[in-house]
Amino acid sequence: MGGVRADPGHGSAGWDGGDFARLVEEARLARRVGGPRRIAEPGALLAEVVGGLFGARADAEGGRFELAPWLPEGWRTMALRRLRLHRTVLDVEVRPRAEWATVRLAVSFGPPIALALSLRNTGPVARVMLDEIELAGPRAIFTAQGEHEARFFFGGEAR
Repeated sequence: MGGVRADPGHGSAGWDGGDFARLVEEARLARRVGGPRRIAEPGALLAEVVGGLFGARADAEGGRFELAPWLPEGWRTMALRRLRLHRTVLDVEVRPRAEWATVRLAVSFGPPIALALSLRNTGPVARVMLDEIELAGPRAIFTAQGEHEARFFFGGEAR
């Protein structure tokens, strides 16, 4: 596949644990032993991964792109390669840990993009570091070009 695309729309606004469970079950059914089950609507499944699990949205506040990954409990890593945001292609890797989560981004093609990056399904975010610079607030808003590493430190109760 050439890549996936972030579309305008509600993105991750109404996405929750039930949506995550349905997404995982659909993927499991397609991989069962005894012959591959065809996914009825592959485009819809990819839209759930991009817009739901990774929270990618092409028309966020201020004309920015938005990424707000959902952190599934027990997952050590998740990645989305070749996410297309208009003319820009972006790789995303998320590594949650007990006290923080690291999000690595790499623009592999196209112009820089304005991006708002946050996390969902976590406790309160105490601080955010972007490329070793501390930012104010629970999200990182920046222009993505080249490679970036954001680290979200959780404060208060555990996620």
